[in-house]
Amino acid sequence: MPFIDSHCHLDFAQFSDDFAGILSAANALNVMEFVVPSIAVNNFDKVLALANQYPAIHHAFGMHPCFMAQHQGDHVQVLEQYADKHQPCAIGEIGLDYFIEKDAQGRQAQLDLFEAQISLADSADLPVLLHVRKAHDQVLSVLKKSKFQAGGIVHAFNGSFEQAARYTQEFGFKLGFGGAITHTRATKLRDLVSKLALSDIVLETDAPDMPLANMSQAFNQPANIKVIAEVVFALRSESAAQIERQLTQNTRSCLNI
Repeated sequence: MPFIDSHCHLDFAQFSDDFAGILSAANALNVMEFVVPSIAVNNFDKVLALANQYPAIHHAFGMHPCFMAQHQGDHVQVLEQYADKHQPCAIGEIGLDYFIEKDAQGRQAQLDLFEAQISLADSADLPVLLHVRKAHDQVLSVLKKSKFQAGGIVHAFNGSFEQAARYTQEFGFKLGFGGAITHTRATKLRDLVSKLALSDIVLETDAPDMPLANMSQAFNQPANIKVIAEVVFALRSESAAQIERQLTQNTRSCLNI
């Protein structure tokens, strides 16, 4: 069963010098499909162009909370137009990052944008790709208030088991795990991966970011899904074949790809 990288930024500059080589390296390790989210309106067209050129790339449109300076007043309307016209697999990457934003006014701006994008995704019946740092309870509150039921993926999940249960059971989300679980010091995260229902987990690299333990490459890349998968195999009791099959099915089902 081929792997899917459920979150990688293949439009970023690090990949431009040898894009075909990056895909070939992934394919050689049975990583055959890629979900590429946007971070701002100014990269919607590049992400869309990649998806149009490569059938294995699935595009998403969204406005990332870490790039608030790039978002303008009419950009939610632009997002709505792109989502309506270009059939993304999800709205993303969206969310709240209260790790980098400590200011109350800045946090409110993130929250306002997030709520607007959740409303848009709900109206379009599209899942979302969530970026959440130090804000899981706030995100869960927005999902509950909006009665959001289209699901999606909580990218790079790092919350508690209780928060994981709420995302998966109340709102139908999958939880994304990547390079962080390759670090042996990440005991809490690895324990979570071992105890969650296998049907709740998806794999991601967040390439070119989120480096793996002992990574020799200059930047992360989708081929490393294989390394991440091997950690999951070691942490769980199911067979490798069963895990591979279920993880791929999880990504397909929640993003309808």
